[in-house]
Amino acid sequence: MKMLTAVIQRNPTEREHRSYQPGFAQWPAGTTALAFEIWVALAVSYYIAFILELNSAAGAGTSLLILVGPTQGMVLSKAIYRVAGTLFGAVFAIILTSLFSQDRTMLIAVFSVYMACLVAIATLLRDFRANGCILAGYTVALISIVDVDAPTATFTAMLDRVAVILLAVLVLAFVSAVLATAESARSLQSKLRAATKDIVAMALATLDRRTPPDPSQCVAMSARLMPLRSEIGFATPELLDGWARAKGARSALLGLFEAISAIQAIGLGLRNMSAASSTVDSAISIVRAAIVAQRPEKRLADINALTQQAMEAESLSIDEAYVLDRCKFIIEVFGDIRDGLLSSRVGRLPRRSVSLPVHQDYIAAVLNGLRVGLAAGIVGLLAVLSGLPGASLMILETVVFVSLGSVLHDPLAMGRAAILMTPAVIITSTIYDFLIFPNISDYPLFIISLAPVVTVTCWLIKTGKGPMGIFYGVQSISLLSPANVQTLDPTTFVDTAAFLVAGSGCIFFSLLLIVPVDPALRRLRLALAVGRTLRGALADENPLNQPKASLHYDRLIQFSSWQNGEAVTPARRNVMKRLSDLGNLSLAVRRSWKALDQARIAVDPAIDAKARQILPTLSPVEILDLSRTYLAAAAGLDRSKGLDLIHAAAALYGTAVLTTSEMRLLRHLRLLRYQL
Repeated sequence: MKMLTAVIQRNPTEREHRSYQPGFAQWPAGTTALAFEIWVALAVSYYIAFILELNSAAGAGTSLLILVGPTQGMVLSKAIYRVAGTLFGAVFAIILTSLFSQDRTMLIAVFSVYMACLVAIATLLRDFRANGCILAGYTVALISIVDVDAPTATFTAMLDRVAVILLAVLVLAFVSAVLATAESARSLQSKLRAATKDIVAMALATLDRRTPPDPSQCVAMSARLMPLRSEIGFATPELLDGWARAKGARSALLGLFEAISAIQAIGLGLRNMSAASSTVDSAISIVRAAIVAQRPEKRLADINALTQQAMEAESLSIDEAYVLDRCKFIIEVFGDIRDGLLSSRVGRLPRRSVSLPVHQDYIAAVLNGLRVGLAAGIVGLLAVLSGLPGASLMILETVVFVSLGSVLHDPLAMGRAAILMTPAVIITSTIYDFLIFPNISDYPLFIISLAPVVTVTCWLIKTGKGPMGIFYGVQSISLLSPANVQTLDPTTFVDTAAFLVAGSGCIFFSLLLIVPVDPALRRLRLALAVGRTLRGALADENPLNQPKASLHYDRLIQFSSWQNGEAVTPARRNVMKRLSDLGNLSLAVRRSWKALDQARIAVDPAIDAKARQILPTLSPVEILDLSRTYLAAAAGLDRSKGLDLIHAAAALYGTAVLTTSEMRLLRHLRLLRYQL
């Protein structure tokens, strides 16, 4: 029995699909269309497999159901990586079997290490990209482990398996193209526009209240944005110019993250204003008009003119300079957002090409790989000691679902799915094998009878229960094992069902007991990563590779998610605020180094040298004095050099303010290096 699986997960912050309420059940919009598409692809795949009389024809159904995703773009994206991973795994299976054809223990041991390495890589890749690595791993199990007692059949099994996979992938891609609706592309554009409106509203509220938004509000907003990073990949293969639209969407998405950071900075500057300022009031009016316009960058000249006017009048204070500088930045950011949205809509290249880096927990990747390696080794050893010919199916099931569970945010979600859905799988298979299939004699009735299984699978996926849906669909088709000539062997059915139950238990206890996830340690590693980033910023490491706001907010999102739904207390809010401040301080320090480089030719070398000496010490008093020195030096210079010095003064001022707000924590982390 050949089976593969993958999991569709949905971020908890993602908006729910509009749903209908037929009786007791929720029926998300698009479920019927998705089920019809998958059922048509299943019908075509089985028909071709039966016509060609493939030995692994039953695997066409499981191979196809693994590709099920809520949208067409997700299906196509997974298919691309699935083909690459399968071909790589097939080659490795031949190599592995040729090396250890007479030694099952060594074969399982080497396979466990190989699987652990690939799951570790899959953890870092995230999303549908992880499918390629995981498939490269357990395709070996499908070929080498299942046929461990018949190594001479490995090459034939490899050809059959690759043929079935390619058949399922190509058929589903063809059906998706015929029934194409560009759902992912439209959904992505809609969500980007909605997020832009909400962030504009956040900016306007900040300008009204003249205080920064609460860090929890910023984290919640960024948690809405982060899933769009994956959706950009889903939408890319749906349209011919998808690569250009994807570049535009990435530019807009990064701009939204930058806008959240800029809104916090403006709010901080407005809150620290020592007195009312007509200059700042004028800047706020300019920002209000700019961020709701389609071409915000046209208002940059107004901000620059306002700054120059204040400098010439010698009435520009350091806190006013900071607010003006951040106002200029937010206008630039919204210009990038509008440009990215336009590029994503019309399919032209945006004016900037960016990436969206996220936090990578390498320790978690190693632990995930270790979990899968130990699970495969332990279950494989038990299977070898049992001597039962069908025990290889238990190894296969464990490797498949433990691997997929390990790359989920909550690994136990897959374990719970295995326990909860196993009875449903067995009941479904019993009904089909003993009541339905014996009364069916032709192909049309056979494929029509599978429609309920496909519908339930798609319904579970659409309602956000991805692990349960994939487990039910794949295991049901695997246990049914449809064939050209369907025969009923009760003994074989009972044996296979027994191994399925045993495998489900192995899945659950492997995810529960082997290297269990510790949320507290995850949060600690995230906090340490924030500290390391700040240390790197103070040392001006990799100045050409500036950190992106997406990395900062991804860490905050993960930290919040690892709170496991615990009650939000003032202490937890304070921790989140401190992490947010440290991340923003890292960005401010990087901005200061870059501003010092830009202003170097316009300032006295002695002042430049002193600034570069003082900045790494995080001495708030001295950095604040330096910011005033740069601001004073801007007087009398030409417009370009004067604006560079004002930008440097504002960057230093922002660093000093954020340092002052977190003095105690910075001292505890030994990041303050000045003498009291």
